[in-house]
Amino acid sequence: MSNNDDILDDPFHGAAFAAFVDEAATSKGQPCPERTRLRAYRYFEEALAEKNRRKELHDS
Repeated sequence: MSNNDDILDDPFHGAAFAAFVDEAATSKGQPCPERTRLRAYRYFEEALAEKNRRKELHDS
């Protein structure tokens, strides 16, 4: 990653940040690290699945 790249453009970091914010909003305070980790992985897997679906549609 170059200095000009935004860290949130990386799919995993974006998913981790979104999970942290969503968990903080849900808990109205400090988010649970385990629930945040699980949510981040779920968001990341969903993003990868969507990327693969778009690629398959484009390649067809």
